[in-house]
Amino acid sequence: MTTRLPSTGAPQQRAAAPATTCRSDEVVVIHRLFRRLFAEAPRLVRDVEAGDTARAKHLAKHLHGITALLHVHHRTEDEFFWDRMTERAPACGLHVELMRRQHGAVSDRLDLVDAIIDRWAREADAATAGRLAAELDEVDRLLTQHLADEERDAFPVLDAILSDAEWDDIHRHARRHKPPLPIFVLLGLMLESVPEPERDAWFEHEMPAPIRAAYRAVGRRQYERAVRRLRGEEGVAPGGVPATA
Repeated sequence: MTTRLPSTGAPQQRAAAPATTCRSDEVVVIHRLFRRLFAEAPRLVRDVEAGDTARAKHLAKHLHGITALLHVHHRTEDEFFWDRMTERAPACGLHVELMRRQHGAVSDRLDLVDAIIDRWAREADAATAGRLAAELDEVDRLLTQHLADEERDAFPVLDAILSDAEWDDIHRHARRHKPPLPIFVLLGLMLESVPEPERDAWFEHEMPAPIRAAYRAVGRRQYERAVRRLRGEEGVAPGGVPATA
């Protein structure tokens, strides 16, 4: 038995939630990753100097990767969560409708962002950069609200109605998708999103032994180089990146 992790954005409850076998906590880690990625994305765009197409094209690959990752995440939830929640907890129909509407709103905004990314990458002009950063700000706003609502209103119900076997099936389905970001970069970003006191335990519990060994041998260095380049910190000594050594 474990105690539910705090929501990434939902208001604090006045009374502690009862202890549960919280499989949705595994999704909360993904939510933390998305909150971090989309919170920093507008700043990354605004920091690119006008005309720096090399930097814009590199960042465009990352931005397309995180929008694709969020699309896949939401499609998985749409496939496995909402129909079952409607069937097994019909009193939660309003919550399900809200989740569907929010997914649709985020998806529409991501499609717009993807189109602007391509235009910006060609010229790296200030006007397109400004519009792209503003649209990413809106994605961040929509996503922050959605994740808080989902963790507060949907996850406790899903923990009650889904079996361990069903949760395992959801995770197997998600792993079948080829990650839209380099695997060690994605793993490093996920580790960065786990609170530091919990990081080593999460890594040992969630990652198979071969992945742990490969990350420690070569993956961490790949992640460090990639994240320094992503954040415009080439030449800066590594620091503050997740070790798990």
